[in-house]
Amino acid sequence: MTEPSLSPINNSQTLSAHPQQRAGQPLLWLLLILHAALFLAQLPTIYEFATFAVFDPGSALRADQLIAQGFTPTIDFGYPYGLLPLMIGRAFFALVGRTPLGYVLFMFLAEAALLWGIWRLARNWHWLIALFLLAALPHIIIPVYVNLTHPLEAALIIHALVELVRGQHAKALAIATASLFVKPVMAYVFGFWVLALLVGQVRTLPNFRARWSSFFSMLRPAAVTGMVCGSISVMRFGWSATANALLPLNGAQSYKAHDFGFFANGRIFWLPKLGSAAQFARYYAFTPAGFWIVCTLLLAVFGFQSWLKWKQTREAQLQTMLVIAACHFCFLFGFFGWQGSWTYYSSLLITGVALGCAVQRVRPALLVLLILLALSGHAARWQNTANAWRWMSRAPSSAGLWAFADLRDEWAKARTLAGERKIFYLNNGCAELLFPGIDAPVSFFLAPGSQTPGEFERIRTQLKNAAVVVTYNQSPVLDPWNFEEFADERKAFVETWHGVYLTVHERH
Repeated sequence: MTEPSLSPINNSQTLSAHPQQRAGQPLLWLLLILHAALFLAQLPTIYEFATFAVFDPGSALRADQLIAQGFTPTIDFGYPYGLLPLMIGRAFFALVGRTPLGYVLFMFLAEAALLWGIWRLARNWHWLIALFLLAALPHIIIPVYVNLTHPLEAALIIHALVELVRGQHAKALAIATASLFVKPVMAYVFGFWVLALLVGQVRTLPNFRARWSSFFSMLRPAAVTGMVCGSISVMRFGWSATANALLPLNGAQSYKAHDFGFFANGRIFWLPKLGSAAQFARYYAFTPAGFWIVCTLLLAVFGFQSWLKWKQTREAQLQTMLVIAACHFCFLFGFFGWQGSWTYYSSLLITGVALGCAVQRVRPALLVLLILLALSGHAARWQNTANAWRWMSRAPSSAGLWAFADLRDEWAKARTLAGERKIFYLNNGCAELLFPGIDAPVSFFLAPGSQTPGEFERIRTQLKNAAVVVTYNQSPVLDPWNFEEFADERKAFVETWHGVYLTVHERH
C-alpha cells in the first residue's frame, strides 16, 4: 500500500499539497544536520559532569555495570522500565565503552532514528509544516534523556504512527508490542487504541467467521514480535524479571511516593509559582511551557475535528490523529510525573500537531504563529547554553567532563578529606566510573518507593563497612542519606564537611 498524501486543493488561504510544495527528501537531511548542529552547540550541557556524577544518565551506566556484575533488574534492584534497553545497552556499551561518551553517542543515534520516523511521516506534507517541525526540533527531542529507554520508546511510537497513517494496523500493533519491552506504559495505551480500531474494522466484514479470521490474522505480527522479545528477555533475565518489567508497578510506587502527577508535582512546569503577570508572560514566552500548552490545546481541537470527520470517512490519517490525541491525554492525566516529564512524549505531541495541520489544512498564518512561538520557547535553553560555554570547562578533576568550577572544587575537597580511604558515594549517578577509589550502592536509582528489600539490606552492609560517605545535597525527602531504612547506620557517622553540593560524613 502506498503512503497516503493530501489531495491538491484550490483555496489559496489553506495549505496546498501540490507535489512541488512538499517537503520531500531534503527534509531528512535538514533534520539530521540540524540535529547534529544542535548537539554540538549544546555540548557543555550534554557532556556535563553533573549529568553523569549525580543524575539519571549516570544511573543508566551504573545499571549496565550492575548487570555485568550479575545482578538482575527488578529482582536484585528496583527498575521501572522495560528490559530491552538494558540488553541493547549491554551490547552497545561493550562495543563503545561504558562511559559518558558512549551514553551521549547512544542518545545521538537513537534520536536520529526518531527523526527518520518523523521524516517518513512528514515527507509528503507542505513545506511550511516541515518548517514548523524544524523550528520545533529542540522541543521534539532532548539531547540527553534521563535513560536509554526514552529515545527508543519515542522512536518506536513514531514509526508505529507511520504504519497507522498508511493503514497498516497490524504493523503498528507489532511495533507497539516491541515498545512494551522498552517501556510498558504508553505502549499499552497505544496498543489498546489500535486494537479498538482493529475491532471496529473487522466488524464491517460480512460474517462471523471472516471477522475472526481477519482479526487473528492482523494480530499475528504482534504475537510473533511479543514471543521473540519475550523469549530473549526470559533467556537473559528469567521469567520473574520479565513479568515484573511488563507490569509497571515499581514506577507506580515511585510516582506515588514522589507525589508525581499533572496536578501535583508536575504542576510546576505548566503553572509555576511566580509573583506577577510579567513573570508569567516571560515564562510562557521564553520557555517550552507556553509552546507545549498551545500544542496541547491544538491537539485537543484537531482530535475533536478528526473524530467528527472520521465517523463519516474512516480515513487512516483521521484514525491516527485520534490515537495521538488519546495517547497524549492519557499521558497527561495518567502518568505525567515531575516538571521534566513533558520531554518524554513531546515528539508525539508536536508530530500530532503537525499531522493535524496537514489533515485539517489550516491557514498558513497559524503555522507562522506556531513557528514563532516554538522559536521563542528556546530562549531559556540558549541562555543556559551560553552561560555553560562561558563558565564551564573540562578538567581532570571533573573526569574530563564540562563542569562549573565550584562543583569541581567540592569534589576535589571531598576526595582530599577521604585521603587513602575509599569513598562510599550514596547517591545516583556513576561517580564510581569516573574516579578511582569510589564505591557505589548496589542500586539503579535511589528514590522513595523504588528499592527492593534485598537492595536496602545490601546498602546497609555497604554503609557498615564504609569509612567515608559522600552525599549530594538535595531536598531531605530525596536524599538517600535520610532514608528511614539507614537510620541505624547513620549513627556511626559524623558530618565533617558540608558544601553547596556535597556533604562528607566520616565514621566516628
